[in-house]
Amino acid sequence: MSVFSTIVCSINLSESPDDICQYVNDIVARYEARLILVNITPKAESVLRHCSNKEMLAHLLEENRKANKEAFAEYVRTHFDSSPELVFAEGRIEEELIKVIDKYCADLVIIGSSSTRGFLGGFFNKTSENIIGKTRVPVMVIPNELSLECSPDF
Repeated sequence: MSVFSTIVCSINLSESPDDICQYVNDIVARYEARLILVNITPKAESVLRHCSNKEMLAHLLEENRKANKEAFAEYVRTHFDSSPELVFAEGRIEEELIKVIDKYCADLVIIGSSSTRGFLGGFFNKTSENIIGKTRVPVMVIPNELSLECSPDF
């Protein structure tokens, strides 16, 4: 049995996940692991509570949900070497990702780091830290602005 047999990876298409894809492809190939790709969006109900025309917004949210699933599936087809299982969830990222990790008995989680730029970035984007603190498995966090170019300073 390999070290990693089931890998869960959460991808947010709005944060340029190409570097994450490369790492995931390499690790999945290396360990011949099963790959579960997760796309989590906010619950529609939380948005609906704050609007006056609920029917129109509900329709727009459903159209957006459908478009998001199609865009995610297309992205996966073009960026992943294997045929991963796709999971779509709605809710708080940390809670939904933990549910997926437990449901599929994952033994590695790969996520991107949320942007922490700007004055308030560090206060609002703690997703990776929250996942690390709440999960039972190793978490690999890939920086959004990955750079492997490094010159040792001897």
